[in-house]
Amino acid sequence: MSETAPPEIWKPPRLVAGTGDIYQTSISKSHEREENALNGKFGNQLDYRSVVSKTDKAGSNVFRSVEWTADGTSLVAVTEDNFIRTFIAPPSLLSSPTPHHLLPYSVTPTPATPFTTSLYPFFTLSDPSTTQLLTSLHSQPIHLRNLLYPHITASYPLIHPTTEKYLTPHSLLWTTAAAHFLAGTDSQIHLFDVSRYNSGPLETFTTGKKRKPAKGRGGINNFFSSSTLQSSTDDSNVRSIISALSLHHQNNVLAAGTFSRRVLLYSSPYQDGVLTNIINLNSPKTHLQFKNSPGNIKGNGITNISFTENGNHLIVSERRSNMVFIYDLRYPREVWTVLVGRKADTNQKLGVTYCPSYGSGNSRMDNVVVAGGTDGVVRVWTPFESYKEEEEGYLTPNRKFVAARDPVTAVAVHPCGEVLATGSGQRKAVNLQEETESESESEEEEEEEEEKKEAVEERKRSWASGVESEFDAGDPEEDMVGAAAKLTGDGVWDNGVRVWVL
Repeated sequence: MSETAPPEIWKPPRLVAGTGDIYQTSISKSHEREENALNGKFGNQLDYRSVVSKTDKAGSNVFRSVEWTADGTSLVAVTEDNFIRTFIAPPSLLSSPTPHHLLPYSVTPTPATPFTTSLYPFFTLSDPSTTQLLTSLHSQPIHLRNLLYPHITASYPLIHPTTEKYLTPHSLLWTTAAAHFLAGTDSQIHLFDVSRYNSGPLETFTTGKKRKPAKGRGGINNFFSSSTLQSSTDDSNVRSIISALSLHHQNNVLAAGTFSRRVLLYSSPYQDGVLTNIINLNSPKTHLQFKNSPGNIKGNGITNISFTENGNHLIVSERRSNMVFIYDLRYPREVWTVLVGRKADTNQKLGVTYCPSYGSGNSRMDNVVVAGGTDGVVRVWTPFESYKEEEEGYLTPNRKFVAARDPVTAVAVHPCGEVLATGSGQRKAVNLQEETESESESEEEEEEEEEKKEAVEERKRSWASGVESEFDAGDPEEDMVGAAAKLTGDGVWDNGVRVWVL
């Protein structure tokens, strides 16, 4: 049985682009830095203040999510300051000897931070009619926005029939052909027709009511029956927020994850769909199966679900959980395996993604899971390889590298599989230091910085030669994050986007 490459001969990804220190400060200061950069030598001369109003916000400008567009030309990031930024990858991204400095091509304002977003699956930068994004905000309709122009293309009201209040989707998902989209709210999934502007959903399916359905009523209602699902399964009455949606692009199976730690599986996202199975992460069998696994097996609600390329497995991740569950959908009653060591025991949503292809050349791997942690480390698992080393049903990461000093909130693999984008940030209650310090303090800091750089270089040399093979807190990669591309900022927050060649 072959084994994975030893960590001492595996080299971490190479940093090729980043946002630098622009956002590594308070929201108000990051806006000033961004305006200066956009109006500078390498900026696009965007009329910044016509889009971004002046603010005195002192909070951290966390990058909440980062995604590649379908054509692979751009990165779309949602940030804490209620803006959606579009970064276009430079043509010389892979060939430049030094890392590029990323600046937003467009900045799209939103009245509040979106609960969730969904990029148009046929996004093409050269065709402005496709540069669309769905957004969900509190007490507002679902909006379709064009990322190249600061206006709303279409609205889709989602209103409670009794209270007449807006329902807020916690998940949005385009269908395969992008003629419809789905929105997940509290115990409901709604189907919208994109062409019906200013109209509500075509159909609404209720996953559960406060009262359980009467016993003895077997059978399964149609997916969008606008009534409570009734089944002989005890778990069929699922009343919880639909927090994650995923659709397999070939067989059209829909998976809906909830904050109550259940996954509902449907045969189709349309009116003819029926419930085929329910996965319950609260199952006593699951707890018994992994009672000896490292870390707490119980999370705080599903945040991400993904189908594997062949549709046979489902990957499920949660808040406040260091584990990622993988289910074989042919035998969904028990966990197929668990990925451990994620470092995600937090309510903050951290990045997790499945990718059919990861890396390039001899280091290319198929069907991997990539996740970010609170420690700023990106970890990679290969659960479907024949050489996987499994212990009591769980797997540890094959590879890992430090991507940030703050939690990694997003991991996005380019469609080609050879480039990885990461987003980072964290809300911190700290007192920012005054920018004007005494001369003696500055000299002491410079001396400490020089000593630190020398130590980093020494550790990098020893690490490259294979002396330090273990990846721990003392590994030189931890300092290489900022040292390699001078992406160190104020030292308070590490908010930003970084792009790596795998």
